[in-house]
Amino acid sequence: MSIRFLCDTHRQQLLRSKVVAETRWDEWMEAGREAYAERNWVSALRYLGCSFELSELMLGLERLPDAPSLDRYMLAGHYLAECFARCGDSHLQQHCLLAVHYRLLKTLQSPEGRGLSLQRNVEISLQMLERHYRAENRLDELSHCRRESLRLLQRCYH
Repeated sequence: MSIRFLCDTHRQQLLRSKVVAETRWDEWMEAGREAYAERNWVSALRYLGCSFELSELMLGLERLPDAPSLDRYMLAGHYLAECFARCGDSHLQQHCLLAVHYRLLKTLQSPEGRGLSLQRNVEISLQMLERHYRAENRLDELSHCRRESLRLLQRCYH
């Protein structure tokens, strides 16, 4: 399942220029964080959702994602997940958290991705997942993901 916040026209416009896309991401994240801080969940969802989708689009343009692109994706995804939690939608919260985590692991599994310093990203992602699953009283469902993530980190960084 892919969550869509951007219309096709905006998506195409943003894909034409990395500089414009990065500028829009910054603007939307700032607006989303402000709305989140003001507990304006509907507005926060719109801005954070657009930021998340845009960061995903930008990752898709890169043969090998770099650390700043992955950081943008992770930050937008985690903010969006928290916003979904505030709106009472734990299913979409989980969706965002897992999307971020699996993207990090997929990058780390690639030969080129092993050169990136993603250990802290994966650890933070696991913490966010653990917090979600603990709140849902489903922590046992996370054990396999945690074990495999830590195994991959061990293989890549030790």
